[in-house]
Amino acid sequence: MVNPQRRGRGSRAGLDLDRIIDAARGMDPERLTMQALADELGVDRKALNHHVTDREGLLELLAIDAFRRRFAAEDVDLGATWQDACRAYADAMRQSLGDTGEWLAFFRFTNPHDLAIVGPAETVAERMLAAGFDDVTVSRAMHLLMTICSGFARDAVIGRREGGHPHIEALRSALASDDGGYTALRDLVDARVDNFGDEQFRFDVDAFIAAMELRLPRRDAP
Repeated sequence: MVNPQRRGRGSRAGLDLDRIIDAARGMDPERLTMQALADELGVDRKALNHHVTDREGLLELLAIDAFRRRFAAEDVDLGATWQDACRAYADAMRQSLGDTGEWLAFFRFTNPHDLAIVGPAETVAERMLAAGFDDVTVSRAMHLLMTICSGFARDAVIGRREGGHPHIEALRSALASDDGGYTALRDLVDARVDNFGDEQFRFDVDAFIAAMELRLPRRDAP
C-alpha cells in the first residue's frame, strides 16, 4: 500500500496568494471553503492560514481580484468636467462590479492598497472640489455614486442568474392575485420598463448629476 504524500504547510508547500487565487477562481463561491480549497491544492488546511485567515477573507480576496482584473481592462476617459468624470467613473465601476459575477456579494475594500485600482476616483474628487463643492458634500456624493453603481451591478448579477429580476415578478404575481386597487402600480408593472439595463443606469447617473448641480454653490453668492 502506498502511503499518501504528506502535505506541506505555508511556503514549504509552495503556496503563495497567486496560486491560492488561481485555484479558487474556478470553484463555486457557495461551496468554497478553506478545506475544499486545501483539498484542491493538495495541501494541509493549515497551510492556507499563512496567507488567508478564514473563508470570509478568502471570498473577499477573490472578489477584489475579480474586480481588479476587470477594472484594469477598462479604458476610462474622464472627459473635461466633473460631470464627465462622474459619468465615466460610474460606468466603469458598474461594468467592473457586474462582471465580477457571483463574487460580487463578497466585494469589500479591505486593504488600503486596493484603492489604487480606483484611481479615477481621485480625479472625480479633485474636479468636484475645484468646482466648488466642499469636502463633506464630495464625500457624500461619491458614496452615493458608488451605492448607485454597486446596487445596479448586484441587480444585474441577480437578473443574469434568475433570468430576470425576481422582485419584479414577485410584485407582478402579488398584484395579479389581488382583485382591485393599486392602479398606478399595475400600470407601471404592465408597462414592462427595463429598469436594469443601460438606459436605466444612464437615468440614475443623470439624476445624480442633476441633483448635485442644484447643490453647487453659486460663484456670485455672498
